Amino acid sequence: MIVRSVLLKLPPLAAFALFTQRAGDWWPPDRRHTDDPRSEIFLLPGGRFYERASDGREVELGRVRAWEAPVRILLDFYIASGPEQPTEVEIVFAAQPDGTRVTVIHRPTPASAAIWAARAPRYAASWQIVLAALARATA
Repeated sequence: MIVRSVLLKLPPLAAFALFTQRAGDWWPPDRRHTDDPRSEIFLLPGGRFYERASDGREVELGRVRAWEAPVRILLDFYIASGPEQPTEVEIVFAAQPDGTRVTVIHRPTPASAAIWAARAPRYAASWQIVLAALARATA
């Protein structure tokens, strides 16, 4: 299991909105899957988690399994595993005296257990980059 977090100087509702409604504004260009730095990233309470390039191409990044604004999101995560072997990502937004602690918990599912060990180091490094970009978006 991978656990990474960052403290944002925002209240939970604003942190949740930044993560879900404005992901395309702050998500690092080198962590996009359409190779389009201007792509949009969508996390939708109805289930979709995807990226859309400016030319209309779409890449499914996962599926939203739980949407508990402004506290938690639970995803089937397809990056580096595909929908047949998704990993699980939980994003928790916890109020702190000076903002909101955003914690990403990334773990294998039974379907991805066999590939987890090989992919976990890259996931861990990527979450560090993604959460650093999220923090910069509030600076």
